Amino acid sequence: MFFKFSHNWLIPFICFLITGYFIFHGIQGNHGIRRMIQVRQEVQYADIIKENAEREKERLQTKVNALSEKSLDLDQLEESALRILNMGDKGIKIIFE
Repeated sequence: MFFKFSHNWLIPFICFLITGYFIFHGIQGNHGIRRMIQVRQEVQYADIIKENAEREKERLQTKVNALSEKSLDLDQLEESALRILNMGDKGIKIIFE
């Protein structure tokens, strides 16, 4: 006894599988929605790191500019050196505030 085999369901089923494949990979794939969200978070983190590095660069540049001959105060430099190195001549008295 042979049954009639109908192929009417085959084309919609294949279309359903193809659609499901593209939807799945559109969300989960290497170029999908999840990856897009992850890349945006990485970009935000990189921007924060960049801003911190720029602030640090400006702070260090200010210190470097303060060391130029025009802005250098020799008395203040000597006082700072004595304080940092904890050294001085026997006759020098240092008052720390």
